[in-house]
Amino acid sequence: MKNVEIFCGVSSLGMPFTKENKNHIGYYDIIVEAMKSKGYNVSGFNFSRLNKNHTWDLESNLNEDKNLAYIKSLQVKSIDDLRNTNILFKLVVPKKYKESFKIKPSDNDDTLKTLYVNAENPIFIYSAGPNDFFTYIKAGPVELTDKNVRAKLPKDIRPILEQCISNVENNWQLLHQLNPNVKIYSLSYYYSPLYDKIQKLIFLQEKVKVRNKKYTNKFMEVINLYNEMLLEASKKYDYVEHCDITFLKDYCAPMDFHPNTTGNQLIADILLKKIELQTLKENQTTNNNQSLRSK
Repeated sequence: MKNVEIFCGVSSLGMPFTKENKNHIGYYDIIVEAMKSKGYNVSGFNFSRLNKNHTWDLESNLNEDKNLAYIKSLQVKSIDDLRNTNILFKLVVPKKYKESFKIKPSDNDDTLKTLYVNAENPIFIYSAGPNDFFTYIKAGPVELTDKNVRAKLPKDIRPILEQCISNVENNWQLLHQLNPNVKIYSLSYYYSPLYDKIQKLIFLQEKVKVRNKKYTNKFMEVINLYNEMLLEASKKYDYVEHCDITFLKDYCAPMDFHPNTTGNQLIADILLKKIELQTLKENQTTNNNQSLRSK
């Protein structure tokens, strides 16, 4: 039985917290169970969070050798923090989801870095970058409906996106440095229907000031540019595979930026196919090497 260690982070995409997902089963959980059913001995850790999902959070958890109990406590706190932000988040983030992060005695001894460094066949499902962007512009999607906030936005966002991609690459390099056996599946960003509602509200606000103003979907422009840059970055590393999940725009939970139950299943399906293909390639390489040695 082959050992496989699956890690998931950094963004909230890996936290299946939406109200309509009653069992809170996300793509990480689906992948783990599917791999177990195929005979793999699966372990790992999902340290995705609902807020403060920055590239530097991954570096902190690894470089400072944070234990799993500490990381789980942050995940629980992120649920409370988000629910206390405004009434909308109370509606979409159930308090009950905190039960998913029960701390076991071993969590006080095990650290994320130790688990990752000692992994035989680590798979890292990676999702990060956009939260760096929102931090740099000092506003989230909802805050951008405030015209005063928009007035302070930089004129050229490309340098900011370039910095975000550079941060992502630093994460990838660190992961490979700590464990050269890693295979990273880098998830793209996707356009939630909620972005469309926000963008149309912004357009109406601006049209009052500028007559005959044409509708421009700024969110879509930024997301497309980010994904283009992310794809190009992934081509630099043979241990990184880009995964296009832009289809999630049709599978988001109501009034939420995150995927619904079907969306999580579709992400899992894509990743499982890629993991199976990678496993087949590795097995063929191993068999070929054994055949050459036997001659």
